Amino acid sequence: MNRIIVVFLLNFLMISAYSQEYGKYKIGESFNSVFQNLEKGKFTGTVNGVLFIKDSQDKEIILDFQAGKSELNVVKDSTEMYDVSIKEYLGWTTSGKTKILYSTYADANKLSIELSSGVFKIGTHDGASDMVVNGINYHYKSELHTEYLVLTIEKDLVLDNFWWLRHQGVLPKKAHELKKEIVIQANSVIVFAMNKN
Repeated sequence: MNRIIVVFLLNFLMISAYSQEYGKYKIGESFNSVFQNLEKGKFTGTVNGVLFIKDSQDKEIILDFQAGKSELNVVKDSTEMYDVSIKEYLGWTTSGKTKILYSTYADANKLSIELSSGVFKIGTHDGASDMVVNGINYHYKSELHTEYLVLTIEKDLVLDNFWWLRHQGVLPKKAHELKKEIVIQANSVIVFAMNKN
């Protein structure tokens, strides 16, 4: 019994320290999507909105989504560790040159943007998958044939390309040295409108 209490306290202290040190994550509310309990599937739709981004040279980039193509891929988790599937929302800008990926698993989410200079990400589905990105407000609205996922950026979010560099074969120390960041500015909004059928 003492061992269980010690493990619980250590986990609590690690999560508290991690959250306080970085402020990137918080305990979130469940994802109340109509797709939440599906094991697999592919759905199409549109994406609307605008992302205001500052790159590493402090140059502003505006990513415009006006009835762009989007899809939702529900990917089965064969282990069903914390959830039956990962929900991956993909959307493309009006020009089709830039891709956004928002995904959820259990009680965790992550957001990534694919630019010409690489893929920049915030969030994780690792660990207990119980922490959401602090600064992304998400809510779902549903009507007869469509579900809307509204993502509102409430505060500036810093995304980096560390994991993209690692997937390119760059060793961790070098990836930290080469890492670049972008900032999604507050008041950016993305709306995924997914067909239920």
